[in-house]
Amino acid sequence: MTQGRRILLSALVIFIGFLSCCFIFRGYLLEAAFKKVQTHIHDRYKTTLTVSSILFSDLNTIVVKDLTLLPEGTDTFLRVSEVEVKISLPDLLRAKIVLDQIRINEAVFTIYNEDERSNISFLRSVRRDTNAVSVSAPSGFREKVSSWEAKLFRVLNTAFEAKVIQIHYQDSTASEFIYIPSFTYDLHTLSGLVINQKNADTISIDGVVLKKKESYQFTIRNLGNDTSCLPFLDRDHGLQCRFRSVTADIKFDNGSDACKITTDASLENFHINHWRLAKEDVILPQAKFKGVFVFSDDAIEMDSSSVVTLGSAKCQLFARYDLKPDTTFTLALHMPEIAADSFFQALPVGMFNTLKGISCSGTLAYDLTFAIHTNNPDSLLFYSAMKQKNLHVQHFGVDNYTRINSSFTYDAYDKDRFVRRLAIGSENAYFTPLDQMSKYLPQAVLQAEDPGFMQHRGFYLDAFRESIAKNFKERRFARGGSTISMQLVKNVFLSRDKTVSRKAEEALIVYLIENLGLVSKERMLEVYLNVIEWGPNVYGIGEASRFYFNKKPSELTLQESLFLSSIIPRPKSFQYQFDKEGQLRTSMGDYFKILTTRMVWRGVLEPADTIGLQPKVTLKGQALHVVMPKDTMTDETDNTE
Repeated sequence: MTQGRRILLSALVIFIGFLSCCFIFRGYLLEAAFKKVQTHIHDRYKTTLTVSSILFSDLNTIVVKDLTLLPEGTDTFLRVSEVEVKISLPDLLRAKIVLDQIRINEAVFTIYNEDERSNISFLRSVRRDTNAVSVSAPSGFREKVSSWEAKLFRVLNTAFEAKVIQIHYQDSTASEFIYIPSFTYDLHTLSGLVINQKNADTISIDGVVLKKKESYQFTIRNLGNDTSCLPFLDRDHGLQCRFRSVTADIKFDNGSDACKITTDASLENFHINHWRLAKEDVILPQAKFKGVFVFSDDAIEMDSSSVVTLGSAKCQLFARYDLKPDTTFTLALHMPEIAADSFFQALPVGMFNTLKGISCSGTLAYDLTFAIHTNNPDSLLFYSAMKQKNLHVQHFGVDNYTRINSSFTYDAYDKDRFVRRLAIGSENAYFTPLDQMSKYLPQAVLQAEDPGFMQHRGFYLDAFRESIAKNFKERRFARGGSTISMQLVKNVFLSRDKTVSRKAEEALIVYLIENLGLVSKERMLEVYLNVIEWGPNVYGIGEASRFYFNKKPSELTLQESLFLSSIIPRPKSFQYQFDKEGQLRTSMGDYFKILTTRMVWRGVLEPADTIGLQPKVTLKGQALHVVMPKDTMTDETDNTE
């Protein structure tokens, strides 16, 4: 035997001896490792981990029985009858622990999240550990996504089987009971049932690995009561969601310069409800999304080939978020020309209620471009344009927007509270036609609220740009961009909800009224001045003239008109513009100067009209008693009315 063979044989004997020792003493090694895990969980998360037994059932299989997790000072969080784990021997020989298979039988999660008791506070520590950033943590978007993909692929490389899983949840307002009879994954197919016992609702989850680490497909179907919502979402996010089915194909392409994720998803009878979105369910009977997401080191992009389809309407999307050279967000949307009827039929149910049933001829197309540099928000780019060809309304939906051309009734609301019903026409003694108002009033209101009203078609893009930039800089909703057209539509046709749904419907109605000439500009201004709130329970200019000055709208002076225009944004707070003597505060002088300068520039005032103009008005109506209660007034002021 040669020297080399003797060395090789000796090494083989030593290796076999090492494996034999490991096999003989593997129980002790397993017990020692488990105790270290117990100690770590107790010290780090203040939670006790116990088992009745843990042992090897064969060469590479570990069986754990009666596992429990008990957070300190509260109730048991988890009980598992049996866990079986298979370890990869080839990886174990390379000093790596990789799980080939996990089997869980009879597990019960009991979760309390009430004011007086909670057994999930330890999970906050788990989240902090998960989100902790180490020195070697990936920094760029591509590296982060690649890291997430690697973790996902490790999970997908482990076969899984779970049977008889129960999740009991209780907080101070609601409870949930989820039962999972079986959930299996064999490295190729995924199959499982999730039963919401509270609502007797069953969801099936199926998936297939089309190509390992590259292509996957999954389908979620509601097999039972599709009127019930997914559990848990409403707890923290106020979100309700339900559907008949969701199908998605996901493909991964992790290149050297960028990581791409392609998604092809479809929804059937999808319902979503959130107080910011709409007051009722928003329903998508059929919806599809096909998009490509690209993650590079300093940017995230949704490729311009991405398409959203609602019914027969398609919309191309592009979005990009850049970190360098400065933080920038860009969004572009393009809806190719489509038959107007197809467009309206594709609108989500629950978002455009007054348009329901509308029928139109002609075509529509839409484009939106938005870009903001966070270091220079004033450079914001905003462009929005709906284009029509031969558009005509053949039949109105729930509401006929031309009804305001003649007398109609208006329901006045204070937020969600109904105040009273007003007649907008000659039957109302306070209704004032435009030609019976002081010439100063409409012009003062126009310059204050919407200087370009007579020229634009419902939208003033510069005002939108300025309001978006200001709101971004102040990190709050500091300024709106509504035109008089938009305010009129909101007041007359829609609710006062501050939802995405209401704003979207408002914009579409304004487009129809303005671009199809359904209502003249003069009539819109006339109705606006007769329906808006001018003070506490004061609606319309007729009531306002009497309330403040005890006169008719035709008798209003320039100063009185300027004052009235100033209170439109906050009519219930008008008294704060006066001092304790009942005089307008000197700070109103700047406002008067700005508006009169605009009026002179537009030719509705002569320069001579502004000479010596002072911010002074004399209250003579009921408003005087709001500004100066009777016990603070002299006998002379008591009789001003």
